[in-house]
Amino acid sequence: MRRFSAAIVLIVVAFLIAELLPGSAPITQPLLWPFLLLIYGPGALLIRESVRRVRRGWISILLLGAAYGLVEEGLALQSLFNPSLYGAADWGARILGINGVYAEAAITIHAVWSAAVPILLTDLLFPDLRAAPYLGRIGLVLTGIWYVVGVSLLALLTRFSIAPGYRAPPLLLAATALLALVLAVIALVVLPRTAGRRVVHASAPQPWIVLLVTCIASLVWHTLLALLWRIQAALAGWPLVLIPMLSAGAVLVAMAWLLRKWAATRDWNDRHQLALVSGAAISHSLFGGAILTKTTVDRLGVAGLGLLLIVLLILLAIRIRGRVEAQSGDDAL
Repeated sequence: MRRFSAAIVLIVVAFLIAELLPGSAPITQPLLWPFLLLIYGPGALLIRESVRRVRRGWISILLLGAAYGLVEEGLALQSLFNPSLYGAADWGARILGINGVYAEAAITIHAVWSAAVPILLTDLLFPDLRAAPYLGRIGLVLTGIWYVVGVSLLALLTRFSIAPGYRAPPLLLAATALLALVLAVIALVVLPRTAGRRVVHASAPQPWIVLLVTCIASLVWHTLLALLWRIQAALAGWPLVLIPMLSAGAVLVAMAWLLRKWAATRDWNDRHQLALVSGAAISHSLFGGAILTKTTVDRLGVAGLGLLLIVLLILLAIRIRGRVEAQSGDDAL
């Protein structure tokens, strides 16, 4: 029963972080929520279950999250190619029929905020289950079917309502499907199984530093790809568009290097991981609420949800701090 509860929590958390908190799912359109829950929930759960069953790690989760983004944005919505949908061509770097800047942003958001962040947060809520699958074989199959049905419904909705009249070139769709498959194979087959954590004698930074650095890096990354071109249109044209694209990539590389360094320290624990999740979730909500929301009611709704998120994260931080201190006391004995 506890594993089933954890699966339900992950389904809800994935939808909240990916869509509701940043304002992508408008507060004023609650009828959309169940449909979006059908897509984001099983996607995150399927990624976690697949990775846990083959005993891979966070790189595999990120790669599967990117594959998930390719399926949703490339095959179902076709927003990676449609120049009109979401104004994606205006973001810049449209080449060979691909909305370059939008693609860089969308695929990264799915890898980090649709997959990794919800999974890590759920692991922190259910620490005793973090290394184990939540579902049995039947549950895994049903989740897979649920995911396929959700993506298929999204594709139909796109074809007849969201973007009627647009059809991406078959070659682009085939290349997208192949790339998603390659990422999945690398994540689940090619990458080695997780081994014991390599620990160095250095100390981890204070959790508040992890939260602050993560939040600032996330806001900078969002600004580079989703805001600069709105302020200065020249940055959406060649060759200046390379500045935000390469800078955003550099931010990701720098954060990956920092996380690898921090996670190897002797005292890296759940408090630091919660700080990491908190910084990513809060910044995503802040930026989305400022840029994506269209009405005052939606902005107020996102602000209210953001405040509620902060309160819940503080309560979880108190709980985790007690757990870490208790574990440290037991280790000292």
